[in-house]
Amino acid sequence: MELINSRILLVIISISSLLFSSGQGSSAPIPQVDAALEKICAKTDNPVLCSSTILPFEHGAADPISALQIEIKACLNRMQQALAQFKKLGGLSASDMSTVQVCQEEYESAVDDLNGATDAIVAHDVGTIQTRLSGVITYLGTCDDAVAESPGFKLPFKDEDVVTLRKLASNCMAISTLLH
Repeated sequence: MELINSRILLVIISISSLLFSSGQGSSAPIPQVDAALEKICAKTDNPVLCSSTILPFEHGAADPISALQIEIKACLNRMQQALAQFKKLGGLSASDMSTVQVCQEEYESAVDDLNGATDAIVAHDVGTIQTRLSGVITYLGTCDDAVAESPGFKLPFKDEDVVTLRKLASNCMAISTLLH
């Protein structure tokens, strides 16, 4: 009986290793990150998110400027999606509407700063880039504070979306430190 169990286990392991090694166990190949992008993303607190947002849009060897432009664009897209959700809200209490208004204004300011950081990249103004990106992080925190001070209020999007926004903003700031 023990011999049969061992053989069954061996067959299961063999089939599993064949599936995983031949790629049949996944729908798409795992993208390969080039060494330059890996080095850039290693400087962030969220290297997996960094690589996964930049890799699909990076053409050629990665450099901090192109990586930052792509990461800012990813952050900007998420921020605009969040803003669209705020604008759909209605029928809330006065207190909740006040929170929505604070968060909407903060997210609009964050969009302005992301656009300003993009303009500063073109101008090679590292100080302005970092100031603008720091502002984005601050605006997100201000909205978080407003939500925390409004018991029972829930943002109109998933908590994971807010976390991803914070991580993208943090990645942008970290990548900006690599600019010369």
